[in-house]
Amino acid sequence: MKIAVLVARILLGLIYLVFGLNFFFHFIPMQVPAMTEKATAFQGGLYGSGYFFQYMKVIEILGGLFLLLNRYTAFFILILFPISLNIFLFHTILAPAGVPMGVGVLVLNLFLGFGYLKYYTPIFAAKPTV
Repeated sequence: MKIAVLVARILLGLIYLVFGLNFFFHFIPMQVPAMTEKATAFQGGLYGSGYFFQYMKVIEILGGLFLLLNRYTAFFILILFPISLNIFLFHTILAPAGVPMGVGVLVLNLFLGFGYLKYYTPIFAAKPTV
C-alpha cells in the first residue's frame, strides 16, 4: 500500500505541476480537441473572468509541488480534489474525448484520499467537541 500511495502521489503531483506550468510557459504543444458548444461556452466563461484559470493553475502548481515534496500532503489532496472532480465532470459531460484523463486524475486523487484517510477522520465527527 505504501508503494502504491507513493507512486500515486508522485504521478498526481507531476500531472498537476507539469500541466499547471504548461499553462503559463507553453512548453508542451497541445492541440485543442473538438469540443461541444457547451464545453466551449463553459471554458470561454472561465477564461473570460480574467482571473479564474490563472488562480486555478497556481493552485495546481503549488499542489503538485507539495505532493512531490511530500509536505502538507493530506491538505493538498483536499485542495486538489475539487479541481480533479471538475476535470472529471467537464470531460464526462461536456468534452468526452478527454474522459480517460478525467477518470485517471479523479481515481488518483480518490486513492490518495483513501491512503491518507487517518488524517481526515476527525473532520467527519458527527458531534465534534472543543
